[in-house]
Amino acid sequence: MATAIIQSGDYLLDMATGNQTNEFILDTSLLNGPNLLDGELEYADITPYTNQIIYKRGRHRVSDQQNQAGMLSFVMDDNAASGNLNPLYTGGTFYDTVNNVPGLAPLRVVRLSRSGEYLFVGRVASYDYRYQLGGLDQVSVHCNDDQILLAQAILPETVTVEQLSSARLSAILANAAVAWPGTTAITTGTATLGAHTVPEDSNASHYCQRIVDAEQGRLFMSRAGELTFQPRIGTTLLGPSATFSDSGSDIPFNNITIEFDQNNVVNKASVTIEGGTVQTANDTTSQSLYFIQAVSQTNSLLSSNAQALTLADYLLEPDPVPRYTSVGVNFSMLTDPQRATLATIEIGDTIQVTKAMLVGGSIAQNLAVEGIEAVITVSGGHTVTFYTSQQLILFNLVLNDVVYGQMDSTNVLGA
Repeated sequence: MATAIIQSGDYLLDMATGNQTNEFILDTSLLNGPNLLDGELEYADITPYTNQIIYKRGRHRVSDQQNQAGMLSFVMDDNAASGNLNPLYTGGTFYDTVNNVPGLAPLRVVRLSRSGEYLFVGRVASYDYRYQLGGLDQVSVHCNDDQILLAQAILPETVTVEQLSSARLSAILANAAVAWPGTTAITTGTATLGAHTVPEDSNASHYCQRIVDAEQGRLFMSRAGELTFQPRIGTTLLGPSATFSDSGSDIPFNNITIEFDQNNVVNKASVTIEGGTVQTANDTTSQSLYFIQAVSQTNSLLSSNAQALTLADYLLEPDPVPRYTSVGVNFSMLTDPQRATLATIEIGDTIQVTKAMLVGGSIAQNLAVEGIEAVITVSGGHTVTFYTSQQLILFNLVLNDVVYGQMDSTNVLGA
C-alpha cells in the first residue's frame, strides 16, 4: 500500500522476497480466477519502515562517463518492523521459507514509485543490519539499477560486421556472455561502426562505453528499469516536457545554477579509428582567445576517417557559454499536476528554464536532462535536482509560413 509523503504524493518502496504468490493450484484455484500458472513474484511493502530515500540516475555533465549504473539507498527501522527485517530471523514475515533463505536480500528487485509511476527500479547490492544497544536496530540498503550487470559480464572474442551503433549495442546485449535479462528501448543510431573484432575478455560495460563514445549518445536505465539507448545528443524535434520559471505561471524552482567555465571550451578535437589516421578539427579563433583546449579519442569504433572527422567537428565547443546546468525543486511548492509532471521526467527529455534577471528581463533556455538526483524524507517531502546539457529544438520546414517557412538552424527540411 502506498504511503502518503507530506506535500509530495503517495509513494511505494517495495522489495522482492523470493516467494511466489497467486499460483494456480489444482482443486483449489478457480479456472477463470486471478491465479497464474507460474504465479508471480511477491513484493514486500517496506515504505512504512523507511524515513529517507535517495536515488540518482544519469550524469551531471556530458563530459562525465555515460555508462554508469543508477543508485538507490535507504535506511529502515527494524524496531518499527517488529524484527521482521532481520535476515537471521527465520520466522520473519518476509523470510523465504521455500528456499530457506532471507527474503529481503542482495540481488532482490527493488522498486520505488509515486502514484503508480516508477521513479527507480533496480536490485539490492548490499543489505547491512546494525544492532544498536539501547537504540534502534537499522538496515542500510544500497541498490543499483541493472546497468551494473554490464560491468559484471566479460565478452569472448567476437567478430563484428560494419553496422550502426544501435545494431552493435543490440548484438552485444544478445551475446551469450551478457544475455541481457530485461527489456530495451534502443533508438537507431547515427554513427556507423567498423567491422572490428571485439577483443577476448573485454568488459561488456567498457565496450558499451566505446559504442556511446563513437555515437556521442546516451545509455542508461529508464526510471521503469528499461535499458535505453539514444543517438547523438544536442538536437530534438520534441518540445519541453516541463517549463520552469520564477514568474509564478510555470513550475517554480528552489535553486538554479549557471555554469560559465573555461573547462567546457574545446577548440581542438582529435579522433582516430582503429587502423586509421588521426583526424583533427581546430578552431583557431578560439585557440587565440583561450589557448589550446584539446580532447581526443583513440581506437574509436567508427568505420571511417570521414566519420572520425565529423565527430571531431561535433566535439568542438569554441566559446564558453553561460548555461543553466541544474535546477532544483521541492514538491511542497508544487500543485498535484506539477508533481505528476516532474515525477515522469526522464533522462533525455527537454525542459525549459526561465530566470528573471536582477536588472531587466528574463533569460529562457531549452535544455536536455542528463541526470536526476532526489531525496525523499518523511518530514521534508520530495526534493529533486535535474542536471542539464544544451539542447536545440528543431522544427519542420513549413512552406510559406512566416516563422517556420525560413530555412535556418532550427527549421530543417524533412526534420
